[in-house]
Amino acid sequence: MRKNITTSTYYAQALLECLCSSPLLVDHLPEAVCFDRGKFIHGGKVSASTDLDNLPELNFSQKLGHLYEDALGYLLEQSPELELLGQSIQVFDDNKITLGELDYILKDLTNDQFLHLELAVKFYLINYNGSEPTYPGPDPRDNWLNKLARMRDHQLQLVNSKHGRRYLLENYGIEKIVTQHLVYGKLFDHYKADHKPNPPSMRADCQRGVWKYLHEWEGDSDASKVKVIPKCLWPTSSIENVLEKLDVLSRENFIVEVKQRCTMIWDEEAQATQFIAPDTWGLEK
Repeated sequence: MRKNITTSTYYAQALLECLCSSPLLVDHLPEAVCFDRGKFIHGGKVSASTDLDNLPELNFSQKLGHLYEDALGYLLEQSPELELLGQSIQVFDDNKITLGELDYILKDLTNDQFLHLELAVKFYLINYNGSEPTYPGPDPRDNWLNKLARMRDHQLQLVNSKHGRRYLLENYGIEKIVTQHLVYGKLFDHYKADHKPNPPSMRADCQRGVWKYLHEWEGDSDASKVKVIPKCLWPTSSIENVLEKLDVLSRENFIVEVKQRCTMIWDEEAQATQFIAPDTWGLEK
């Protein structure tokens, strides 16, 4: 019988399961196809039978992107089909100014091909400016169309730049490399939306939920306590497995929290995740 299994351990298992099997947010792009997750350990599966005692120790206090980068690095290192050559590699210009970062440099041992893999974890709430849909994030300064353009024009092109090519040749002897990507996350429609558009380049089968403004949630909900999903679990598709581990806030304390930031909760009635936004969300100048 297992003893002293911490909440962080269960979170780590859910996080690895997400990386292996949760639906991806973004489809193949002209600049880079999706990475084949079948190359992960256990054929791309981390099941409930995975040895909880041997999961990686992850720093859950760091930013979400860095947390998932560490977890994905663990999966890549464990794969018998891959060699992880480098992670979080800064590329500089001739004046030592950072041009960007290469998330992972890999060697596919099955075909001796070198791979550049980019990882992202993103969330977007569909809103409308008149009749046109917009795709802002929890921080409304973030926007999917801007992020997509940045990925296609810069992040996925960095290894093909003069300085990227020079770095790979000088440090790894790599002359030819293929760029691929993994973009996880969720898309949220307003709970009263009649139309649910599919944003450009997002997968039709991506994870979707609903979002509400705080005053809309207050008007519809009589919950005295709320289960709040920690940010480290926002991308997961199997949140039901850790429901008993979630923080529970009183209605009053939850309202105080949402006034400060977008918050994801577990909706008991709908048996699904839901995003609650401050009433000022999207109105900031």
